[in-house]
Amino acid sequence: MSGIVLSASVRQNLLSLQSTADLLATTQSRLSTGKKVNSALDNPTNFFTAQSLDNRASDINNLLDGIANGVQVLQAANTGITSLSKLLDSAKSIANQALQTTVGYSTKSNVSTTIAGATSSDLRGTTTYSSATALTNVLFDGTAGGAHAASSTTTLGSAAVATVTGTAINAATTAAKLLNGAGAGDANAGVVAGDTFTVDGKTITFASGDAPTTAPTGYTQVTAIANTTTGNVFTDANGNSLVYLGSTTKASIGDVLTAVDIASGAQRNVSGTLTSNGGQTPSTVNGSGALVLNSSTGADLSITGKADTLKALGLT
Repeated sequence: MSGIVLSASVRQNLLSLQSTADLLATTQSRLSTGKKVNSALDNPTNFFTAQSLDNRASDINNLLDGIANGVQVLQAANTGITSLSKLLDSAKSIANQALQTTVGYSTKSNVSTTIAGATSSDLRGTTTYSSATALTNVLFDGTAGGAHAASSTTTLGSAAVATVTGTAINAATTAAKLLNGAGAGDANAGVVAGDTFTVDGKTITFASGDAPTTAPTGYTQVTAIANTTTGNVFTDANGNSLVYLGSTTKASIGDVLTAVDIASGAQRNVSGTLTSNGGQTPSTVNGSGALVLNSSTGADLSITGKADTLKALGLT
């Protein structure tokens, strides 16, 4: 096969086409990357200069990001300060309104008087009226300014005025006096069934009716002792007591003292016999009618209960 022979002009054209193709490839590369120099082979000086500029641009971009973040923080702080300023303005407005608001009260007229004989602890004073004093034995009859003396023959409605003799309730108290009777004197307790109080943690309960012939379960009756206990007291092994108020044989002040002594440990119930513990003194009523309670330990007794019951028994 004979070879192909190209003329000089054809070869020149082929070289031109190859050069054009290379330039086209270079142009496409520049267009795709946006860079005139893409490698050190293209232009070493320009390449390294461009690389240095790119690095500086990256650093500047990072700084710009930091600055942008700082600006956002400052804007948030400014927003907070603005809100606080608005709150302060609102508070000032409210304060100004409060200052300008009319006071919600007005001064009223004053009334004063002097009560003869009045003191800081007794405002009744000493003023008396002739138609109202009991010392002169007079009654107001309803007429204008009328006041007429009352006598034993004067009637109120249809009943004649008469003298009534009462029983003193502040007579001297003794252990033998009945608990709820006027004869109990200052200890006229008015105790009712169901009332309780405790002595050193032991409960003393008042029950209605006479002492039962058969002791309640767990309780033992304290045998009656003249002027000391009436037999209305029942105790258990823990020192708790039942005191029957009684109807035939009524409970006495001594029954309360017996229950207190058993609770405190000053005395004990030995198969029905009231027995003082060694070295202990039973509780008594002194010559002035006051209850004298004794403790088995010498320490103060702890007595708790309803205030009315304790006061009535003289235990407050």
